[in-house]
Amino acid sequence: MLGKIDRKTFEEVIYPHLGEIHDEVIIPPMNGVDTGAIEIDERRVIVVKTDPVFIVPQFGFKKAAWFAVHILASDLMTSGIPPRYAMIDLNLPPSMTDEQFKEMWIGMHEAMKEIGVMVTAGHTGRYEGVDYPMLGGFSMIGIGEKEKLGSPKKVREGDVVIVTKGPAIEATALLVNLYPQYFKERLPSDIFKEAYDMYWKMSCWKDGLIASKIGIHLMHDATEGGLWNALVEVSEVTKKRIKIFEDKLFINRAVKEVTSLVNIDPWISISEGTMIIITDKAEVKDALQKEGIEAEIIGKVEEGEEGVYLGNKRIEKPTEDPFWRAFFDLQKKAS
Repeated sequence: MLGKIDRKTFEEVIYPHLGEIHDEVIIPPMNGVDTGAIEIDERRVIVVKTDPVFIVPQFGFKKAAWFAVHILASDLMTSGIPPRYAMIDLNLPPSMTDEQFKEMWIGMHEAMKEIGVMVTAGHTGRYEGVDYPMLGGFSMIGIGEKEKLGSPKKVREGDVVIVTKGPAIEATALLVNLYPQYFKERLPSDIFKEAYDMYWKMSCWKDGLIASKIGIHLMHDATEGGLWNALVEVSEVTKKRIKIFEDKLFINRAVKEVTSLVNIDPWISISEGTMIIITDKAEVKDALQKEGIEAEIIGKVEEGEEGVYLGNKRIEKPTEDPFWRAFFDLQKKAS
């Protein structure tokens, strides 16, 4: 199976074998939690996250570099503490030219500078057998106040569930940016432009920054498996019941058109840029909307058995992310 390993493999192979265990690690690797956290003292923590360097040349190297930075920054920001330092291991394909490398690196520099992150260490080289889009490893670190740190242990009955931007933001943006001609011929011009420009919504760094200033209990971004999968992961890691308000669910009109056109379910499709925020401060929604970020209280944490419920129906963990099927189908049509 391609993509992230399943929960069973994580819990049986990875989690029991983490090397020497240190007491100051207060959030170790956990399925459904995006970052780790290390206690510095009674007041401060270090948060850490690592991901592949994800570069898609078809976007243009500068544009691809922005996304590579924001994938990681978004994950770290789910902790409630913004990224500050970065370490990057670049394993470059021999086919990448010096000019392409320069364009990519300057793009990464500009994206990191914009969010206040500095590169502090790394490695760069060209190697046989390397190919796009995975070009090495990328880590970020943040340092902040422990009271701002999101944690599954902080989630309480009565907390509200806020979602930003709606489902399938990434699925829509990637498909339309990878195969623009296909969608340009099949969508109204205004819908096409909205879907194409959705590329710049594939970050929830700002969402998390705004929410953390008011106060959060836990945040999680909706990547593979989409919004439903992310909500199930939140329920699993907190061992809480989440009730979804069906009348509060929302979906962007361009997302609706694109996912319908390629026949995929938007609620289980990859959605970098969509943030789930669990908080006892409902005013987080208003703060997000004030900054131009679509947000809605779509549910609450309530008493009862662990699980995510839409009315009386339990939402199950998706068995696949349909984005990949649509991606390969379009790849065949475009070739």
